[in-house]
Amino acid sequence: MSITATLDTPVTIGAMARTVEDLERALESGEWLRPGDVARLLGISRTAAVRLLNSDPPQIRYRVKPGTGRHRECHPDDVRRELDARRQVHGDQ
Repeated sequence: MSITATLDTPVTIGAMARTVEDLERALESGEWLRPGDVARLLGISRTAAVRLLNSDPPQIRYRVKPGTGRHRECHPDDVRRELDARRQVHGDQ
């Protein structure tokens, strides 16, 4: 049995892959991002992104998304700070 998706196939927003450009627009609009989205945006693994949340104190603050159990969302200000730090060119003044 094969599964075929069409334009009429319902898809949840969480299942759709977002491009880095989409994630940057979401971040600029103040959207809280999931750890997997943060990983894609920062160019790191999801495990590394989760480490940023689990560090003591957390390098990226988060909240638990209501109604989803333990799914976390990352604070947009902290994600922006990490993104800016990773894009910084060292040695320039």
